Amino acid sequence: MAPSESRQKVMKMLGEYGCYFLSLVHLAENITEKRIDAVEQYLEALNKNWVDREATLIDPAAVLSHMTGGRFSVKKESADYTTQRNEYEILLFINGTYQHFVLGDGTGAVLYDPLGNSKTVAVGKLSGKRIFSCT
Repeated sequence: MAPSESRQKVMKMLGEYGCYFLSLVHLAENITEKRIDAVEQYLEALNKNWVDREATLIDPAAVLSHMTGGRFSVKKESADYTTQRNEYEILLFINGTYQHFVLGDGTGAVLYDPLGNSKTVAVGKLSGKRIFSCT
């Protein structure tokens, strides 16, 4: 970890901006059945240019592939897309100017919300899905 990248600062930033990244970490934990250090994975992804300094995913498939040891592809789909066998979904909710990513359960329902109980999910609208497939 670089001296300017204290663990606490990274954790704060992930808490504020890292909902997509943290949803991927939770998905990877479900796939591998192992605990994953989100800060360590973020710093590694940042070093490999898979994510930017505000945790915006540049190459989400590479991040998930790295965390699981598998090989994944990702595609953007509409909110009404039906997840197929061996696919995983990250859901995008929008509420006005706010957007929030959560891990879906495969049916469009929330399996994991990095914020626990996001207002954007509660009163917002499902806007789209990021669908991950093992290749």
